Amino acid sequence: MNNSPSKLWSMIIINIAILISTLTIHELGHALAGKMLGCASAKAIIFDSNSLNPYTELNCQKEEKTTYAAGLLLTSIFGFSFLASETKSQKTLSLVIIGFGIFLASLDVVELTSLNFMQYIFMFSGLAVLISGQILYGIHTIKE
Repeated sequence: MNNSPSKLWSMIIINIAILISTLTIHELGHALAGKMLGCASAKAIIFDSNSLNPYTELNCQKEEKTTYAAGLLLTSIFGFSFLASETKSQKTLSLVIIGFGIFLASLDVVELTSLNFMQYIFMFSGLAVLISGQILYGIHTIKE
């Protein structure tokens, strides 16, 4: 039990890195989809001093609704890649990533479907998956 504080700090640092990475990959998914669909320019803005939230700037001739789904798609691929990890604690990070990806897609799904209630379904289901992943990650990290 001497290394419990170091395991806790390690978990905190890994979680921060995972959340920042997932957010970046989410916005990058929108930008890549925009470029693939023929938009003149696409920028994933992670930090902007004039905005509270990260966003993607697309310059398209017509609105490409499929770009809204690309954030969730790319974060899900990133999350599922953790299933190839060696330890159970690393594998459970896939739930954390996928849950956070679903949560991040809550505003995108409204734009995609025009159904406002979908935002809350995505927010709550994303948080449920993220919290489940965090609990399992903690349990497996302590056991290892």
